[in-house]
Amino acid sequence: MDYLKKEIANPERREQIRQEVISYRNGAISNAFLELDGIINKSAFVRDYIHKSQGWFSQRLHGAHVCCTDVSFKPDEARQIAAAFRDIARRLEGLAAEIEAVADVD
Repeated sequence: MDYLKKEIANPERREQIRQEVISYRNGAISNAFLELDGIINKSAFVRDYIHKSQGWFSQRLHGAHVCCTDVSFKPDEARQIAAAFRDIARRLEGLAAEIEAVADVD
């Protein structure tokens, strides 16, 4: 991972921590949004792909305590997020191909 070209003081330790975090569902989701911070608008993502509120998403992302229960993403919600990321990746690939196709045209 290039970590979005951010300078990491101790890349080996960062990778070790990253591997620990992504070994569980909420950690993997949280890590993805942390690494994409500033690139993906979470509010728009949740509204357009998950069809929930930003508050709902934030509670699960941060493991909030709601109605006497710790909330987290369910397996089907995690799959929905993964599918949304794949859709965004496909859209970006298509747009990149369109740009490359006309890059040298003037």
